[in-house]
Amino acid sequence: MHGRDGTRRLRRTMMLGLAIALSAPAGAAAATLHGTLLAKVGYGTTPPSFARTADGVMHVAFETNVSWGDSANGVGEVSISPSGHVGPQVQALAWGGTGGSPNGIPGLAVLPGGTLVATFGGSPGGDDGPWGISSTDGGATWSAPVDVGSGSMEFGDSYVPLVVSNSTPILGAGCCGGIVIQRGFGTGAPTYLLTNNSDNAAAQTGFAVDAATGAAVAGWNSNAGSGGTWLQQVAPSEGSAEKVPVPSQYGTGTPLIVAGRDSGPGVFAAYPGDYGTTTHLRLLRYGGGSVAVGSVKKLHANTWGAATGNGGRIWALWSGVVNGKGVTAITRSNKAVTRFEPIQRYGGTWAQLFTLSGDGRLGPLDLLLGGTPAVKSGPLVSGIYYARVLPELSASVSAKNLGGGKFRLKVKVTDAGDAVSGAKASARGQSKTANSMGTVKLTISGSGGDHVTVTVTDAGYRVLKTRVKL
Repeated sequence: MHGRDGTRRLRRTMMLGLAIALSAPAGAAAATLHGTLLAKVGYGTTPPSFARTADGVMHVAFETNVSWGDSANGVGEVSISPSGHVGPQVQALAWGGTGGSPNGIPGLAVLPGGTLVATFGGSPGGDDGPWGISSTDGGATWSAPVDVGSGSMEFGDSYVPLVVSNSTPILGAGCCGGIVIQRGFGTGAPTYLLTNNSDNAAAQTGFAVDAATGAAVAGWNSNAGSGGTWLQQVAPSEGSAEKVPVPSQYGTGTPLIVAGRDSGPGVFAAYPGDYGTTTHLRLLRYGGGSVAVGSVKKLHANTWGAATGNGGRIWALWSGVVNGKGVTAITRSNKAVTRFEPIQRYGGTWAQLFTLSGDGRLGPLDLLLGGTPAVKSGPLVSGIYYARVLPELSASVSAKNLGGGKFRLKVKVTDAGDAVSGAKASARGQSKTANSMGTVKLTISGSGGDHVTVTVTDAGYRVLKTRVKL
């Protein structure tokens, strides 16, 4: 991009970490993915649930298959450290045989006090649940399953998402002709069916919390009538249903990934423009309009999502194919969710990519991708994959000739328009730190017409290099 003096930001190819090999049967070619393998779980076609504990650890729960049959019959958990280290998979639940089995994507949340709880559907002994397991040691060990349903409406074999709203656990599922919401655990917990008549064939329910009010907002797809994708407040009271303007070409197959801010009001969902006529992505704010995110030339989104950032920011994620090659686009908003950083583009072709989600409360985005990477030979390996993405700075640079072979460079460092104090700018051996306005002034030696590279660094951001003509 160009600054006020016509500086051009260096273009570079950005890839998600190091390509690594995934496990494959002996003699088969291993799949590769630009990123880090989180886990191979089930068919890899469903979104994982995740929650971050007070120590900064991100916990991820997902369906697993435990040695029998051809369907998910267990719950797995993986912990990701604040530095991005992926721990070993813990088999939180292996439950099957004659007593029924867990079914559907598990929900996951941290209760007040720090206990981790995973929820899921199933029908052991003929009871449809929902069921829950808990961990008080950060996911190392898990309790036996307990029926946490209220008894008034059973969720059956459904995905049972879980979130905490104003200290109250909120469960939900597509069931009984619509979306069932339960506030709290156990017999007698208030349970009701959402009144939105357009949700009578609902699926893929997800939750997010408005940090300012504590209200829980649900997002889901519906096959009712001509179909639709919806947002609606479900706790502490039921709010109005708002239809997300997802183009009809997409149908209802893509889960609606919703995200709340870590501070300040707002719950957001990403959605694409009309397929075939625009490459733009937008963020819809429940009850409050939408904001343009940006676009990548020729990239029409097939999969999209949103994730919580830090300082009130929201990450926007989308993926598709450009000239026969897979491209995943990622960007982060400013603190007000009104502007966005430069869009980062990552390679990696998928046979199927179903979900993009993650959490960026620590600054970097801990990204989760669910699907099947494409391979040149050998079996396809479905699963959930993890990569850490750093946010992107911007900088404008102007040069002033001071005479005598000296030039003054003025560097303005921003993050989606917000000034970045403390960033370091360097050029030709000179280095200084940005002030509270994000400004750095460097005095360097040179000749008129020279091109100088300015390097901008800050902890937790990608390194930025910008060229300026003296």
